[in-house]
Amino acid sequence: MMGRYAAIFGLILMMNAALFFVLAMFTSGLSGDNEVLTSLALLLVLLASFIITQLFYIIDFLKRNQDF
Repeated sequence: MMGRYAAIFGLILMMNAALFFVLAMFTSGLSGDNEVLTSLALLLVLLASFIITQLFYIIDFLKRNQDF
């Protein structure tokens, strides 16, 4: 059962990382301190992926409890 949520987490993480790198190409010349911004943005991507996965888990949990 948890493998499903691990797969969701991985897919969302890959999509967010790909989107991050595509958008970073367009804004690469705007700031001189790119290392700090990149590390903070990647941490936010990881946190957002975890939160989205938890929302999927909560929705499935509520659906299962509603059936009983």
